[in-house]
Amino acid sequence: MDQELNYFDYLTDVENFFLRKRNSQKGRLSCLDWVLVENWKERGVPLEAVLKGIERAFSRSKKEINSLAYCVKFVEQVCEEQKELRVERPELPDFPEDEVAAYVGKLADEVGRLDEGIASSILSIDVADLRQAEQVLSALEEKLIGKLKFIADDETMIALKREVDGELNPFRSTMTTAQLAMIEQQLWRRKLLERFNAPRLSLFYLI
Repeated sequence: MDQELNYFDYLTDVENFFLRKRNSQKGRLSCLDWVLVENWKERGVPLEAVLKGIERAFSRSKKEINSLAYCVKFVEQVCEEQKELRVERPELPDFPEDEVAAYVGKLADEVGRLDEGIASSILSIDVADLRQAEQVLSALEEKLIGKLKFIADDETMIALKREVDGELNPFRSTMTTAQLAMIEQQLWRRKLLERFNAPRLSLFYLI
């Protein structure tokens, strides 16, 4: 059943569970927290494994847990203990073609102010083939990231680096080097896109 959850459901379920455990219904997840949840979803980690890892983190930690970063090693433990839960990246649901076309058009509009060429490529995507469409969007997102890196000034790049370091530094001892490298890159990409008010180019965000 977990595989059928879209990104919104998955993210919302993790957020609500974490905030309940933290006794903070009025709080919100941080940018780093969202990146972690997206990473779990994109890797195909089932929702029940994430929730079990969060539960374990709260039951074993003697310190106050205010970020999902403290739960990373416990989620990984659950995955190791229940290796049958490891699955491939979830398949895209069968969205109606007109809904996908509208979403792709919206992405093109948002990207158009930054790069008309990429926007044109987005509009030319064949929405009848969701797998191919997702592959093209992924490649175009890489191209968009490259464009944003090129147009960003030094001050912006330095500020983004400081933001990423500031969010990650408190949790460096809780993650492996490989986990840190992956999360750091994803967090930096997310912040770069947000700085330019650019969308993620993926059908997995179609809700």
